[in-house]
Amino acid sequence: MKKQNNRGFTLIELLVVITIIAILASLAVPAFNSVQRQGNQMKGVNNCKQIILSMKQFATRYNSQYPDSVQNPYTGGTALSANDAFRFMIQDEIVTDERIFGCPAGYNPDANLGTPPNFGMALASGENHWAMTQGLTDTSAGNIPLVYENVGVATWPPQWNASLAGQVKPGRTWPGSEIIIGRNDGGAEVVKLKGKTGMVTVQQMAGGLDMFTQGTPGQVQQVLNIQAPGAPASSAGVQNQGGVPGMDPNNPLGGPLGGPLGGGLGQPLGGGLGQPLPGQAPVGVPPAGAPPAAPPPGAAPSPLGN
Repeated sequence: MKKQNNRGFTLIELLVVITIIAILASLAVPAFNSVQRQGNQMKGVNNCKQIILSMKQFATRYNSQYPDSVQNPYTGGTALSANDAFRFMIQDEIVTDERIFGCPAGYNPDANLGTPPNFGMALASGENHWAMTQGLTDTSAGNIPLVYENVGVATWPPQWNASLAGQVKPGRTWPGSEIIIGRNDGGAEVVKLKGKTGMVTVQQMAGGLDMFTQGTPGQVQQVLNIQAPGAPASSAGVQNQGGVPGMDPNNPLGGPLGGPLGGGLGQPLGGGLGQPLPGQAPVGVPPAGAPPAAPPPGAAPSPLGN
């Protein structure tokens, strides 16, 4: 008669199994994170391409110009941020879903456009992930970057903050110091930046140029960045009065608010301090024929007898 063997795992065997499982998990987690990041980047690349395609469609209606260069009839002015430029395409009914302006692991819209035709709720602060190069057209060089992830410093070439990698903050990069950049020819790709911490930019190519400067050698382009969360809306639903940027529309001549027109507080019309109008007596001089003013009490008599 055979005896049953009920012997279980020894402590050493159990520790060996646990160790093997821990090693496999340590190998699987980074691989999973890498696959997840690549999947999110692919979604971001697709959104970037859709934005450029929408801008190309916009340009067919506006003489090859992109929305940042065209006066918006709903605001009376041109775009002050990438949010404004992209919102114009929603107002023009080229884009019907604002979610293409988001990016996984970045800023994303809430899909609330507001009411037509102004769509004032579309792409509010913190709802757009993408910056753009200002002033380009559909006929500009195809290799120049047009749409790219929001920047930390809007220089040319732009700079991003690799120390914020993986965080949802303005100017952040992907882990590994990577960024998504879309070109004027409609292509988009994930680009490795130069440096892994602090402010970083794209790597230089032969001849000292980079993918930003090669399209317009010797010309510095302007960057339209995003409206970060908490930033005031620039032009959504606000009528531009056509004044000088930074001017107070209630006080267009620049004097202190509540002061007389054109002068400093308490100054006469049209003149600065001590500058009278023609025919006006100088400040501090009595009119002709008026008796001299009496000296203040206790003052010494004037040697001239005044």
